[in-house]
Amino acid sequence: MLAKAMRDTLLKVKGLKKFFPVRRGILSEGKGYVYAVDGVSFDIKRGETLGLVGESGCGKTTTGKTILRLIEPTDGSIEFDGIDICRLKGDGLRRLRSRMQIIFQDPYSSLNPRMRIGSIVGEPLDIHKVAKGSDKEERVVSILKRVGLKREDINRYPYQLSGGERQRIGIARAIILSPDLVVGDEPVSALDASIQAQVINLLEELQEEFHLSYLIISHDLSLIEYMSDRVAVMYLGKFVEIGDSKNLYISPLHPYTEALLSAIPLLDPTIKREKIILRGEPPSPMNPPSGCYFHSRCSYRFDDCKMIEPVLKEVNRGHFVACHLRG
Repeated sequence: MLAKAMRDTLLKVKGLKKFFPVRRGILSEGKGYVYAVDGVSFDIKRGETLGLVGESGCGKTTTGKTILRLIEPTDGSIEFDGIDICRLKGDGLRRLRSRMQIIFQDPYSSLNPRMRIGSIVGEPLDIHKVAKGSDKEERVVSILKRVGLKREDINRYPYQLSGGERQRIGIARAIILSPDLVVGDEPVSALDASIQAQVINLLEELQEEFHLSYLIISHDLSLIEYMSDRVAVMYLGKFVEIGDSKNLYISPLHPYTEALLSAIPLLDPTIKREKIILRGEPPSPMNPPSGCYFHSRCSYRFDDCKMIEPVLKEVNRGHFVACHLRG
């Protein structure tokens, strides 16, 4: 059973940190750090979707880019299919990147406006020397059709497409190499609601067809609930709760998760739910508080919260929380 579980784990991240150096002032010679990602650990299994939620600026996007080595980590380990990618360089890293792709948030700025769609989608095939000539063109056309576009779109430019079509181009580019892991960084947030539903359904279909694993980063809690098998909640660079999507949404264990879930709009106007209003603003990631990072905004705090940093503990099977209230 242990060997099978190890084979089923595609991505394993342990103690991941990313600190960005900054100057403290114009006249100051000293440097400080933005603690964007501060020691997170998680795994993603084959075929699984892990949702990552939290307020803007909590480190979600940095986490996604760091595990792909688009941003170099400050510390920690990242194992992809048993390979420590932090040790890879040059050709070794380039080969592995064909198995790890990303869908960016903005479907326009992530596409080169001077390149035709055929060249954008086919570029990964050139970089990894997978196909060329007529074989390359047919593969590009095939994947464009699979994401709902037409053969003639290969000669168009990004500005000639709608937002939904541009995001489909981003998806096509990400999956044309049949990767194992796709990071979706707010993949539908820039789209209209009607188009969002189409893209979400497309992502789910592609996951089943290509046996993809997803890390979906979003501030949209309803999207994360719908798409995710498990959910990780992030606050100020740290994970405060990880668990099965259904259990986490029904029985959140961390006060921050409770507050986030209370803000989800209800479709039934007859149902009343108390909305939890968090006090104050999130602390600066340059100067995080002692103890629990959330204690300054938590209505349940007590002395230990201000002094002792909680660690993620398994409270229920597969449900982890970093909170002194949960022992």
